[in-house]
Amino acid sequence: MNIGYIGLGALGGQLARRFLQGHQLTVWDINASAVRELADLGASVAPTAAELAKRSDVVFLCLPRSADVKNAVFAPDGLAAGLTPGKIVVDQTSGVPEETREIAAALSKSGVLMMDAAVSASPQVVPTGNANLMVSAPDEVLDRAEPALRAITDKIFRCGARVGDGQAMKTVNNAMNAGNRLGMLEVLAFGRKTGLTLQTIVSRLSDGEAQCQITDRMLPALLQGKASTDFALSLMLKDICQALSLGMKHHTPMPITGIAQGLLQIGGNLRGPQARLEDMVNIIASMAGSSITGDLPESAVLHQGNDEASLPETLAGVVASQCRAVSYECISAGLSYGLRLEDMAQVLHGSSGWSAASRSIFRELIEGERPGKSSIDEATAHLQAACSLASRIGAPMMIANETRSIFERMRGQFGHGKRIDELSLLFPATARTAT
Repeated sequence: MNIGYIGLGALGGQLARRFLQGHQLTVWDINASAVRELADLGASVAPTAAELAKRSDVVFLCLPRSADVKNAVFAPDGLAAGLTPGKIVVDQTSGVPEETREIAAALSKSGVLMMDAAVSASPQVVPTGNANLMVSAPDEVLDRAEPALRAITDKIFRCGARVGDGQAMKTVNNAMNAGNRLGMLEVLAFGRKTGLTLQTIVSRLSDGEAQCQITDRMLPALLQGKASTDFALSLMLKDICQALSLGMKHHTPMPITGIAQGLLQIGGNLRGPQARLEDMVNIIASMAGSSITGDLPESAVLHQGNDEASLPETLAGVVASQCRAVSYECISAGLSYGLRLEDMAQVLHGSSGWSAASRSIFRELIEGERPGKSSIDEATAHLQAACSLASRIGAPMMIANETRSIFERMRGQFGHGKRIDELSLLFPATARTAT
């Protein structure tokens, strides 16, 4: 099959390489060095996007924003000038579903087919063939594109027949990941400031209800003094702004995602356009007057008479509650948008936004499982203890405090003694699903 690829950045460049064996690959990009790297590996180089379209049966794009996709398609000498009826465009951009559907509708007037196939994987994972693709397309389009998609990975998850639904799924996933990541960093900065070692905190958070993709990937890297990601902060900020827009459009409150957006914006403003997501480790530590990975002078450690034996347990409770709250709001946003709960359960189970809490929530909503004796009262007690101590020692815990507010609102509205799964009552879309 003749494959064209546009967008040879950190992720797109690795995705394009997957077509070098078994397909004829043609590439185009404004970055000459990225094009040269693919050419040296055997790819053909097109002088324009239009010429790439003429040479290709299926054209893939992986660009920063939907606006960039629109420009690549409709600009002079863009893809549309070389596409003919029956050809397929596959958008792998973490884009805006409604904008992608507009592009698809315009192309369909010329008989050109379009689908989306958002990627959940780091550039380092793509070469192993273990990336997750979140795809959405009509049956006939997916059937024709599937051989090309399988050159990237066999982990192909259908998110619907409506173009853009795969991108919506990616948006939900990224919002869950960002909330979990930034909430975790606030907890780590706070825990270090109380005098706990990073090893002590990580040991308690790495299993049980606090477990998530962040405990599995970021925490071991922090212990080793390594970066857990090379993702651009500006791109994560873009993804989270899209998540908030999705929530607002479908009347779904996303308070934790809003805090995540604010923290990322602070990081971007402080570090500038070249900032990496990993920079948030030191930024959040600095906001707390703490250090996550380095040594803290004794003068910076404020024990405040806290019980260091029970504090790790409290931190685990905080992380578990944060993960549950952000999962509820993101799942609710996905349901309000129109994603199926079963599709979200399948895709998000192993994507970067997963947590023990999100997996429990899906079982609760789909299978009617109940989480034993876990209660709102118990979770609130952990949140109150941590947030109170954090206030005394000057460690901002914005996500933990918002989570505490959500749990306290639950108790105030529905009374004491509620199970943790009954938190769904505060999220209309999930509440409807559970009834």
